[in-house]
Formats: sequence, C-alpha cells, structure tokens
Amino acid sequence: MLIIIAGCTSVKRYKSATWVGEDNSLVDMDLFGARLSPQGSEVMEKSLWDLSAGAQTQLIQILDERYPDNVQFMSSLSNPYMSENSIGSLDLTKKDLKMVFTIQKRRDYTTLAQSSSRFSPADRIEYVDFSLLLPSEYNLSFTRWNRYSTEYGEIEVADVSFSASLDLNADGQIRGADAGGKTGISRNEKQEVRSRYLKFNGSINQKSISMVEEGNREIDLTGNIVADVSLEFEGFPERLVIPVFTGKSGEETGIPEVAMLRFVDVLVPRMKEAPDTLFAMLKLEYVYRHVQSGWKTFAEWDDRVEYYTGSIEKKVPLFVKKDFLPSFYCIGRDYPDRQAVKFMKGVGEEYLLQFKDYEDANRFLEWLEMELTDSSAAPLSVGNIKLLFGEDPLTPKLLEGVNWKIMPVF
Repeated sequence: MLIIIAGCTSVKRYKSATWVGEDNSLVDMDLFGARLSPQGSEVMEKSLWDLSAGAQTQLIQILDERYPDNVQFMSSLSNPYMSENSIGSLDLTKKDLKMVFTIQKRRDYTTLAQSSSRFSPADRIEYVDFSLLLPSEYNLSFTRWNRYSTEYGEIEVADVSFSASLDLNADGQIRGADAGGKTGISRNEKQEVRSRYLKFNGSINQKSISMVEEGNREIDLTGNIVADVSLEFEGFPERLVIPVFTGKSGEETGIPEVAMLRFVDVLVPRMKEAPDTLFAMLKLEYVYRHVQSGWKTFAEWDDRVEYYTGSIEKKVPLFVKKDFLPSFYCIGRDYPDRQAVKFMKGVGEEYLLQFKDYEDANRFLEWLEMELTDSSAAPLSVGNIKLLFGEDPLTPKLLEGVNWKIMPVF
C-alpha cells in the first residue's frame, strides 16, 4: 500500500505514452490576412506654408512681382512646390508583408463514444514546424523579418516537499517512540519544479521562412501566428515626370501653367508578366497528442497518451498583382489602340510621360487641352522638353478627334 501511495504523483507528464503512426487529417493550417505595404518613401511636395518665415517672405515678394493680379496672386500661394531633397531616385521594389497564419484542430465530437476515435476534448497540438516557400520563377525574395530572437516559455509544474526525522537516545542508539530520554532530529526540503519550453523559433532565407512552436502542459498550439517580413522585387528602371505648376495661364480658364518638368528615376518591380495572384507553398509538420483514456480530468498525469505525426502541403495566395505594381498614370488613348504621350529629353532619348498620381496627370491634361485649342500652334514643348504622340511631335492638328484619357501605366 505504501508503494502504491508513493507512486501516485502529479508531477508525471503522463501515465503512459506510445507513438501510433501518421495521420494528416488531425490538424489544418492556412494563411489569411496577408497585407502588402510600401517600404520606401514617396515623392514629397512642399507648399508655401511648409517653408520657414524668411523663405515665405521671399517667395511672396517674387509671386507678387510676377502676378500683380489679385486672383492670380492668391492662387499662386497655394501651389505645391517640389522639395529639393525629394528630387533624385526612388526605390519601389522593397515592400513590407504582414501575414497571419492560423492553426486549428479538426474536431469531430461525433466519434467520442467510439473506442477507435482519434479525438478527445483533452487533445492538443504539441509541436508544429511550418515554412512558407516562394516559387523560384518569381523575381522576389525575403530580406528580413521581425523574428530574430528565440522565445522561451516557462511553467511551474509543482512544489515538491521532502521531510525526514530520526529519534536518538543518549547513547546514540535509535529507540522507539515509547522510550524515554530521546532526542529528535528532522530535516525538511522544498523544491519548485519548473519546465522551460520552446515558445517560438524561426529562420529566414531568400526564398523561404520557417517557424517552430512547442507546446507544454495545458498549452495547445491552436491559434494565430503573426509574421512581419520584408520583400524585395527584382528592379526595373522607370522615369517619372513631376510637373511644376506656377500661376495661371488665363483668368477665364483658371488652368495652372506648366512652368517646367522635373524628373525622378524610379526602380519598380520587374514583374509585368506576373500572374494576377501570386502564390506561395505552405508546408506544415506537426505532432498531435491524443488522450486515449483519462481525459475526464483536467490533470494530464493520469492520461494514457497516443502520439500522431502528420504533414500538410498546400498552395496559398500571398497578394495580387495590383498590390505591388506602382500606381503611375499616363495621358493618351486606348481606342482603336493604346497610345500614350511621350517626351524627348535629348537626341534619341524618348520616355513615356508618366505621373506619380492621378492629380498631377489631370492637372497636366487640363493645361495640355488648353494649349492645343489653337490648331495653328507649333509642336508643343515645355522648355527644351519636346512632347510626342506616337513618333511625331505633339501638335493640335495631329490630335484632332482624339478622345483624351488618363490611363494607368501598369
């Protein structure tokens, strides 16, 4: 009886444990909520109100001399001006991707009464090792993420106490409890039993990320895992046009005048031929802890445990094409064929006239339509920048009957 009582302790992990085999139907995993966002800085503009007090005074004096009319002067005060620090080059190939992975058990309460059932309310997912792999044909790779340190968890299992006592007589002999002249010696010892486990670990390379989680007492790995990673696409150079609007070309029209064109070299993702939806391969390996008997109590030490291993491999969507292609706009037509306005900066240097946003394209189109109202006008240019439509200089006669549109570049 004493041996049986001494063997009853709740510090045990289980009553018995066996590995049964492989079952890929016990756990499911998916990726949802993936969100792509830009990492680089945008082209910034500054207005009069962003300048220092001294710069504001000088700019107001210049505008007052150039636009003596009150209407033109007041309108020029709110015109945006480019900051010198924002002129240069931009890199739009770097993106941040926030992903939410979900892991869940496949519960089947209808099989509880069956002796061969592989489900009980006390079951838990004890270990998961999953990875996300990018296809080799995609011109993008992982660069960094927010999981560089291993996370550990700790649980308090129990407090273990030990006590021992000894009765001695004056001669140093052990005597019974009914003897006189005895001296008692006792010793008490108390220890806290704790368990440390791997809460989260992972690794990253150019084409894949891997993550590992480990469960423990009363810790089921069912739930969500958030991962913030950075991606980099293979780059392709583009050139953006930044129109500088100053004043108005006429009181009747109220249309801003294009004083000059500035340019920004932009590196954009080189994936024009990419599919509309980009996918990745999600792989999961897990260990499932099934309680074959003893699950009616909350304590685990009296459970007869069966372990199953399993794996899942599926293709999951990451993001769509429009999420990573830049939102540039051009001016032209799309019927009977697509054709856009270009510009010539030097001998043999022809580029698409494309703008960083819809607003710039729309304001430039208003100015362009006003300039082309005179059918006898010469080919249109801004400073020494010549505008082209097709292979010919842009003239009012060339564009008779053209239905102008603002179109997305990509």
